[in-house]
Amino acid sequence: MEGGEIPEILKIPRPLQDKFFSAAEEEADRLLKRVGEIDKLIKRLSDEVARGISPIRLRSDWRDMTIAVVDGSDTPAIDERIGVRFGLYAAAYKLFKGEDPLENGEGYLGDRLNEQIRVGKETFLKVLDLVTTYLERMLAEHLLKQNTPHVDLLILDGSFLGYRTGCSLVKREQIDLTEPVTGKHFRTIYDLISEINDLTLKIAKSGRAVGVIKRVPTEAIDGYIRYRYGEGEGLNLSDRALLSLVMSQGEVFSYEKYFGSRLRIDALSWYRTVSRDPKVRGKSRDEILKEAERRVKVQLKADLTAPASRKGKGKVSHEGILELADSLSRFFVLTREGLPPICVEVPNSVLVSENLLDNVLSYCLETSSPVTGLPKSLDLVDELVSLPRGLGKDFVTEVEARLLMRGVDSRRLIALFSRFNPQKDEY
Repeated sequence: MEGGEIPEILKIPRPLQDKFFSAAEEEADRLLKRVGEIDKLIKRLSDEVARGISPIRLRSDWRDMTIAVVDGSDTPAIDERIGVRFGLYAAAYKLFKGEDPLENGEGYLGDRLNEQIRVGKETFLKVLDLVTTYLERMLAEHLLKQNTPHVDLLILDGSFLGYRTGCSLVKREQIDLTEPVTGKHFRTIYDLISEINDLTLKIAKSGRAVGVIKRVPTEAIDGYIRYRYGEGEGLNLSDRALLSLVMSQGEVFSYEKYFGSRLRIDALSWYRTVSRDPKVRGKSRDEILKEAERRVKVQLKADLTAPASRKGKGKVSHEGILELADSLSRFFVLTREGLPPICVEVPNSVLVSENLLDNVLSYCLETSSPVTGLPKSLDLVDELVSLPRGLGKDFVTEVEARLLMRGVDSRRLIALFSRFNPQKDEY
């Protein structure tokens, strides 16, 4: 607290203060009991997942590699204050020789979407996300193709298929978008998804690209424990949270080592939800897992492949992207004590080179930020490309100001802006 500022809780009526202080005490008691339960959980987990954890085999080749880091960003909300809809998006890259930035080794792309994309607000936000991903993947694929300098390793911020969620809900919609940076035209949202699929496959097949994922909700360890030992043995925690309890700095967790086979991470992550569905009640654990696998495949196909014809017929396009979804491997790396492990997503094309995988893991460990645990290069590019939250509002204000400067009088502006409450900006 700065300058003797009064806490907000002391500004409310005394009866409410007493109620909230009492509630805080109750919550502290409740959480204290959970801390005791976690101590027992750590022992159980250590025995359970130990076979999946090993020390990173440190390599130093990465210090001589040219490493590219690519990230994208868009405005977190759209501002409809002036009656036209805008969304801003950008992508950037930065090149490093090992840990050192290369001179003139960075680039930026960015532009805007506007009201010409005539879809609902939620769909507009999804299109904005997809256009940002498209620009990011286009930039990444260009870097991998160039010869000067030759990129030895490319790091994507996020999962290769991070754009998948929600695509099935919007892919049929018409957008007639000409993306202003590349000039490429997309008639439907699926056309845009298809282009991202193509670029993602090229990047994954290069043998030189990995993804580093910041937020990982996967619960495959919990699903596997339920599958092996029964529903009552589940832990109800994400893999990242569970591994935070048992991993030490410099260690890596491999799902394949832990499972002992190539089980689907995403299906196991769905295991708990599927097992509670009345439709599978009474079925064996193997049958439940097969049903989870079936649902994952159905959802992937719905999100990433072309819409079927209105009669329900139509060929499946982009089988390659479904194969990629099946083949991606994930590793958790604890780079800093006191921070959760980070997740590295690796295509088969990288796994064939054990030395390259070891260098990727060594790079993540030895260049990690003490604040986030991520490679410092990723934090740097994220900082460079992140669009400030208020930028959308500033952009709209600038458009309005330029209209006024060009002689549009206030009455006409009011007519133009009258569809929306000018005092209410949406974020």
